[in-house]
Amino acid sequence: EMYDRLEDIYGLGRFNFGGEGAIYMSQGTEDGGGVTSGSQEDEEDASLFDDILSGGTTNGKTSSSDSVLDDLFSASSASEVPAVSDDSQSRVGGAASSHDCSIDLNELPPFEQFRVLHVDPMVIAVDDFFTSEECDKYVQMSIDAENNQDQEAGALQPLLLGQSQTVGKDSRSKAQRTSTTWFHHYAGVPELMARAARLLGLPGISRFEEPQTVRYRRSEKFTWHLDALSPDVANDSSSAGQRVSTLLVYLTDLKSEEGGATMFRDLGGDGPLKVRPKKGSALLFFPSAGGIPDCPFDIRTLHCGEAVSEDAPNEKWIAQLWLRQRDYTPTAPAGSEHRKATVAIQEYCKSAGSE
Repeated sequence: EMYDRLEDIYGLGRFNFGGEGAIYMSQGTEDGGGVTSGSQEDEEDASLFDDILSGGTTNGKTSSSDSVLDDLFSASSASEVPAVSDDSQSRVGGAASSHDCSIDLNELPPFEQFRVLHVDPMVIAVDDFFTSEECDKYVQMSIDAENNQDQEAGALQPLLLGQSQTVGKDSRSKAQRTSTTWFHHYAGVPELMARAARLLGLPGISRFEEPQTVRYRRSEKFTWHLDALSPDVANDSSSAGQRVSTLLVYLTDLKSEEGGATMFRDLGGDGPLKVRPKKGSALLFFPSAGGIPDCPFDIRTLHCGEAVSEDAPNEKWIAQLWLRQRDYTPTAPAGSEHRKATVAIQEYCKSAGSE
């Protein structure tokens, strides 16, 4: 059912599949046309889409704190991304674009440890996304960049942005996020790029925004927000379109009482759905409404980063990626391009496949 929903609703027909020899092929009609929905399912889908477009309810409950949503709709609460130029019309599972060469991901094994945390909208945990060593590597490369920021930047040194702030018009909006963010070269994080493309079943990485690592020190947080871009940005014909998926990779462990959870306000029934940081685990969800023209907000994905406890033994570290509708042109760090990561990704795939 997870694979069917990812294909039918979000267009990820090659999810967790790197090419010929897929561990999963679309089940349903004999001609491979996917799962055929019955009339009852069609009615449920129509009701779902009406719910999304009308403001969204969960388990029959109307969302509270409408003023929060009013603020979010006035401007995107995701990290600010400059307008970009893009003429590609590529789709999930389509041919590789001119932004990069296609990547052979067949040597990477499929992911096996999935937890479906919420079905509609889909929220998935992938517990075998990163090794412990890879997590430590990403934390250390970020710390090294911070320590060396006054020196001449190396070829692939991440760009430290300092205190990350969300897009907003007032002090309240600017205080939403108190973490620190690094923008990485695609070539500097081949493990993340290869595994993300492998998971989503993409032929390349050209639709991904700049890869980032984020640190939350004790007491730091990210208040309620949507990852989807504001309509004026997403619908700009010169842009890469809407953010269609969010991938968070937890690089450190935090226990339930230590805070730092990713919380979805409207998906948990009696309370928010809380996802505890688990080292090496990835969290995948979809901030825009799959299957609906122009990919509007899916406001049911309203979420926050819970404050890290003052006495937590670890800081919270994550790596994050957003996938856009079309090819994306990066703006930071200077000189970062998707195509420059091809060699590093292929070398990583070969080494990972031989282990």
